[in-house]
Amino acid sequence: MLSTLGGLALFLLGIERIAASLQALSGTRMRRAMAGATRSPWRALATGTAVSAATQSGTATAVTALGLVASGLVRLREGIALSLGAKVGATLAIQLAAFKVTEAALPLIGVGFIVALWRPSRHVGGLLLGVGLLFLGLDLTVGSVAGLQSSELFGLVIDGAERQPLAVALVGGLLGAALSSTNGVAAIALGLFAGGAVSLTTALALVLGGNVGGTLLALLAARSLDVEARRVALAHTLAKAVGAVALTLAVVPAAGVIGALGGDEARQIANAHTLFNVAVAVLATLLVAPLAALVSAMIPTREDVAGPKYLRARALDDPPLATALALRETVRISDQVALSMEQAVDFLRSGEWDDDAIEARESKIDRLTRSVVEYLATLRRTHGEEPVSERLLLLVTELEHMGDQVRRMQRREARLRESGIEFSKDGRDELADTAEEVLSRVRAAFTALATGDVALAKQVVAGRPTLERLVADMRLAHLARLEARLPESRASSSHHLEVLTLMRQMDASTTRVAGWVKDGLGTQE
Repeated sequence: MLSTLGGLALFLLGIERIAASLQALSGTRMRRAMAGATRSPWRALATGTAVSAATQSGTATAVTALGLVASGLVRLREGIALSLGAKVGATLAIQLAAFKVTEAALPLIGVGFIVALWRPSRHVGGLLLGVGLLFLGLDLTVGSVAGLQSSELFGLVIDGAERQPLAVALVGGLLGAALSSTNGVAAIALGLFAGGAVSLTTALALVLGGNVGGTLLALLAARSLDVEARRVALAHTLAKAVGAVALTLAVVPAAGVIGALGGDEARQIANAHTLFNVAVAVLATLLVAPLAALVSAMIPTREDVAGPKYLRARALDDPPLATALALRETVRISDQVALSMEQAVDFLRSGEWDDDAIEARESKIDRLTRSVVEYLATLRRTHGEEPVSERLLLLVTELEHMGDQVRRMQRREARLRESGIEFSKDGRDELADTAEEVLSRVRAAFTALATGDVALAKQVVAGRPTLERLVADMRLAHLARLEARLPESRASSSHHLEVLTLMRQMDASTTRVAGWVKDGLGTQE
């Protein structure tokens, strides 16, 4: 059992290394392709399949699709097809593993390791290393199954499984959820069937369940995004679940079809894995309109995520009411900016940025900002220019700028990672501590904006010099580490100072917001 788990671990590690190397080689081009090639569900399906096949990261591609939907770049129907296509392309890894190339595993690992030592070719080396680990892991998984067959307990479990395909599919679903990988479950099924431990029907049931369980990570990721992203994730899971249950109930004729296609045991499992994903993706894309309607009914649109909540066209005839509504919508934008800054603090502390979450939040801020600006512009064209609407335009633009600052922090650390550099532990802690202080002032300023609390706004304005001194102290601490010739501090110096500058600019915007509230811009209802 431990040998089987070890082989599976190497297999998954190989897939992870392949995905990381291919994504590094492709850069951001794949993401741009996903955003730009989704004019129809069928085109989205083809794009998702191609991108996932090229990057060998079905889950990551599916999660990226959720981010694109949440940011408004991809519509619901196209997002469903894009997500399903991501899983189709990822089956290429199992197809590759099914070839009899295990003797090439160790040479590939050796060559890949050596090539990866040379910085310009490190991603190519990582790719070769990943392919070698994939082959070696699958070989160990298949070989270790022979030992399991001598266990009486294992024999009893398999005998029971042969009579209960739905129970086997449930086990596959649990494995897929635990491993966050449909390919991982397919590799287990391949090893069991190729080793003669289970029949083709049992292996198929395991693969079908694994494909459903593998959608759990996308469901969890969608919880932090908007309602459209959650609908895409739910549609993906429903399509896979319905297809898996239907085929599990008809697993005997399904096994007959797979057997008729020919090939050895490994090829049959690889074909079953790919064909199931293709069939579900095609059928779901054919029925994408009713599927989208179903998930929309299951996850109704909440008013707070449907775009502007307070802007009313009829109120434009009453300027004081219209400006009050615009202010309430502006407060909603400030809530999104605060949430974005909270995410940035967590990501700065851990060093693990969720690019999709930051982009989705920034996109929501931009959409709401455009709505408020257009609303106020219409008001000013109709009734003339006046100070309150002008102040609101400045305020909402400032909030959008604050959202952009968070995005720049994320991009700065992304460039740092691309260079293979990391902040020192002390440096990262200092950046996170500074961001915490900025966040506390952001919250205070936005509370003053929402409540019209002039006294609180004055406190925020008065606290600006203290924050300036904190940033100055952090710069001095960084320079002290440079003088101590700490290698991490030297390598990350420009990035460290730039992040501090961005936080200083964020606080300057915070102070301006508080200043406008102090000067009389409060709730007007």
